[in-house]
Amino acid sequence: MDFVQKICNDASYDTLCLDTLVPKASNISGNPKSATRFAIQATISEVQSVSSSFINLSEHPEEWTNEVKTLQRCGTTIASSVTHLLDAYELTTHLGGGGRAVKVSKRASMANSVNSVLNAMNTCMNHLQTSSATDSQITRVEDIMEPLAELATNAIDLIKHMPF
Repeated sequence: MDFVQKICNDASYDTLCLDTLVPKASNISGNPKSATRFAIQATISEVQSVSSSFINLSEHPEEWTNEVKTLQRCGTTIASSVTHLLDAYELTTHLGGGGRAVKVSKRASMANSVNSVLNAMNTCMNHLQTSSATDSQITRVEDIMEPLAELATNAIDLIKHMPF
């Protein structure tokens, strides 16, 4: 359990990191690569949840009359980032071999893949802010996306701190 605490010390949201990884501690077994894989898996799950939330919101046009298309686009944009997350997840199984430069490149590629989630969220917010959404609607969307932003940020932090 101490190794999970040590790994989560590198995360921006350490309490969330612990909440995410402690249940998987026996599977992590002190391996930062395994911890990173679980962090990416948690981000994938949250992408699916957030995307579903936006689709559900868009199905209630009485609340979001002018923003339905924007919410649908947000859901689709965020859902499409799963492809990049899966790339990052897959790359964690291919980190061995090669010199330091190759490993640095792979780590950067993984971080960029996870960062695509944050980019998708920013795109969503930009579209929503240029629509006629009210401040309370924007706040609601931000609240839905906050856990995803935190999980993705933690995954990037763990990627950046993985030892070679």
